[in-house]
Amino acid sequence: MINLKNVTFKWHKSDSSPTLNIKGLVIEKGEHIFLHGPSGSGKSTLLAILAGINTATSGDVTLLNQTLNKLNNTKRDIFRADHIGIIFQNFNLLPYLSPLENVVLGCQFSKSRQQKALSQSATLNTEATQLLNALGLTEQNHNKNVAELSIGQQQRVAAARAFIGNPEIIIADEPTSALDTQNRESFINLLFKQANNSNSTLVFVSHDETLKPLFDRFIDLISLQEQV
Repeated sequence: MINLKNVTFKWHKSDSSPTLNIKGLVIEKGEHIFLHGPSGSGKSTLLAILAGINTATSGDVTLLNQTLNKLNNTKRDIFRADHIGIIFQNFNLLPYLSPLENVVLGCQFSKSRQQKALSQSATLNTEATQLLNALGLTEQNHNKNVAELSIGQQQRVAAARAFIGNPEIIIADEPTSALDTQNRESFINLLFKQANNSNSTLVFVSHDETLKPLFDRFIDLISLQEQV
């Protein structure tokens, strides 16, 4: 599903050492991966490379047998829209839209995800409704202004938007940082359930090591780079 070989990243060519330096990393289809690292260890940089937002300075970043660093910007954007769902740390929801409208946006830039969603439900709104229900947001909140929702409720909207259209890869960037321990674990279990339903690979990034026993595999980004 994900294969990194001899990957380095520098913000500037003149930098004496790379921000990221990974000799090898393989993530299999359907795995739930916990990626940990302190601030400044390169977590956000790695996620941006996996999502095709940034391009590796050297090495190969291969997702679904497609080497991202060999694609131009437009093709990387299309690949990301078709195959990757992202749950951002600050959720990146549009505050003037309802939860349903925010979730449906996850399909607006990808015909293939639209088609997959419509193969499961009669309309995109119906599929969005089912996802929101599955992730614990009650229907009485589906048409509210999203800015009126609690942090936990907004988190569920962001997750539903990432999952709509069954992307093969879900990237979650510190999505539980604003929640207490009990609500964190509850939300992660909901993510696992939805990832299994969608047969998606989940890459979950956090600085909170107490969450790692919940996952299939734990990757420490500092140790990973020390192997170079």
